[in-house]
Amino acid sequence: MSNPLLLAKLRPLGKLEQVSAACHHLGFFNNVGLSAHYKPSRSLPAAAFDLRRVIFAATRDVLRKNRILFAIPVNEDAVDTYFASLPSIDLTRSIVFLKRTKPLAAASADGSDEELDAILEKQHNTSFKADYGTLPFWRLIILEASGSSKEFTASFIYHHAIGDGVSGMVFHNAFRAALEAASLSAADEAGTESEGTVVPGENISILPPLEELHPLPINPTPSAPPAPELKRWTGGPIHAPCESRWSSLHFSPSTSQAFFRVCKDKSLSVTSGLTSIIATALFGILPPTTEAITCIIPVSLRPWLSLPRGEANNAIGTYFDATKVQIARPGGRPDSAVEWDAAQAVSAGIADYLANVSPTGEPYTAVAPFKGIEDVSVVFNSLLGQPRDAALEVTNVGLLVPVSGSVPENAVSTWEIGRVLLSRSAVASGAAITVSIATGGDGSLSVGFSWQEGVVGQDVIDKLREGVRGFFGKA
Repeated sequence: MSNPLLLAKLRPLGKLEQVSAACHHLGFFNNVGLSAHYKPSRSLPAAAFDLRRVIFAATRDVLRKNRILFAIPVNEDAVDTYFASLPSIDLTRSIVFLKRTKPLAAASADGSDEELDAILEKQHNTSFKADYGTLPFWRLIILEASGSSKEFTASFIYHHAIGDGVSGMVFHNAFRAALEAASLSAADEAGTESEGTVVPGENISILPPLEELHPLPINPTPSAPPAPELKRWTGGPIHAPCESRWSSLHFSPSTSQAFFRVCKDKSLSVTSGLTSIIATALFGILPPTTEAITCIIPVSLRPWLSLPRGEANNAIGTYFDATKVQIARPGGRPDSAVEWDAAQAVSAGIADYLANVSPTGEPYTAVAPFKGIEDVSVVFNSLLGQPRDAALEVTNVGLLVPVSGSVPENAVSTWEIGRVLLSRSAVASGAAITVSIATGGDGSLSVGFSWQEGVVGQDVIDKLREGVRGFFGKA
């Protein structure tokens, strides 16, 4: 079926989901991605093991348990946009198998993975508008290791109305559990069902939007902007279309754990510590006349949803907010502590957000005012040509921890997840540089940078990457 208007309606999009749909329709933003590296934790029988079959079986299992992965937004540019359900998904069109040209260890000896970065940059410049009404609003890219039929990186690329950054972690937890079951099964499910086709599970519905699970109170006394106004850098003005660029850095488990310990010793979150390092490196690149930069920090709203904690934590959906922090240029002190100066400001900004609670106990949210905007696309169109409101956005989805019960009782785990990488398109109306942070199952830290062509120069990103790498090199 190719006419989306003929698909079964599920529910209207919530306002935050409408924001993502409008940005996708306007070409302001395409998608989010979560990549995880999988390798067998025990020997698998080479003759009987078929990676393609196992991945298809695992994906079918995840889809049947998550109806939102069958949902596509219909009329993205309209005020009455809604989710409709695909009757089935052909996995042969939504799962792509690729092969690395060189071993991962050799490719990432300097902390980079140019092969994966090139794939992600292409994916983040590819919307979900092709074959609209037939294909789902997600894709799964399987990058098989060079010389191995069992080790691979899985990149889950998805529309932001379907899920936030945490949703990518949820998907991979579910996918790993499904891989365990599929690998232990001796039966080839393709014998009872077409290998590539999956239909929605019975009695599985999509969760309500944010505004039905959170009161979204509007702050009657919002904070005044910081004064005096400092000279800020925000990159080039807002423009479309948005061509995304992407690059990443990976740090070894030992280097990452050493950094985490320093953050803990300083009573700082990893988000605060990394934001400070990135901001300090950026100040070293920008003209000395730049006095401050503004940083956006997304905040998960899952702890305040009216859902059981386990259900909220394991939901694929869009449930987040953001706060802003102004970071002043550090002083001219020569000691190494300068890189941590901004961490206190970031930490205080996050603490202020969490402490500014409504009478019902939830923090006031920045997304709440969107409830009063009928057509959000008008807002985004009005921003074209205007200066940006932030230099950085730093998103940290944390550590990918396997959920309990992901391995059957008395069974030996078959798969383990190593490095994990959060990625995303640049946002035409967003921060000049978006930084995405995740920690893999092996304890390794990954940091990704996305930016819009024409807003930030490649030279700035190259120097920023080297500045961040340099900090970890001397830590």
